[in-house]
Amino acid sequence: MSSDTATRVRLAGEEDDSAIDRFEVRAAQRALALLKAKLGRERLLDLLADEIAAGESYLRDHVARSAGEETTGTTTLHAHGITAAQFTSWLSQAFGREDVLLAGHPEHYSIHAGGSRVNIVETLGDHVCSFYMREWDEATAQAGPGPTYGRRSRMVLEDGTIVGGITNSFADVEGGFTASLSVTLPASCGPTVIEHHLEHFAVEFHNWILRATSESSARSDG
Repeated sequence: MSSDTATRVRLAGEEDDSAIDRFEVRAAQRALALLKAKLGRERLLDLLADEIAAGESYLRDHVARSAGEETTGTTTLHAHGITAAQFTSWLSQAFGREDVLLAGHPEHYSIHAGGSRVNIVETLGDHVCSFYMREWDEATAQAGPGPTYGRRSRMVLEDGTIVGGITNSFADVEGGFTASLSVTLPASCGPTVIEHHLEHFAVEFHNWILRATSESSARSDG
């Protein structure tokens, strides 16, 4: 069937089906939030125990196969209506709000701060992986028309095995800021897994930036 005759469904008066897609996304977010809340962290982790074990084995295998070689990918988002400082301030506080962190992405199964480390259980490629983020190395450097806010952290397994890292930087631009989001993984994971996590970044930071803007506006109005 050619693209000209492919079946399409849209709301009357709309150019495409993007409005219906948004309805589905919001419904999926509500459903997942309800299920995660009802199950609770411990029951959810018990339910995913086999998948988590397989994910840990997957990461260990790639660490061994890569023999210290790593690969990095980066995606960049452009945000408007909020500054880098406003967002990074909101994000630092959000890490104490488990419901907000879980809502950032459908495949956030658990995000829990314990001591100086944050345990994250999420999908990485085709696997459900549990890893810890070491304390963020915060840095601020002057770049371009405004400051750049950078932070780095290593991803480790429960026993301390380093499996990758995250580097984020946020730079003010006219009317908003840019977010440069990078992930580093063992080289043998390949570009497909890197690309998957860059898509993951795009979804979660899109949701977090919108939430930060909404909550900042609500405080201003109040």
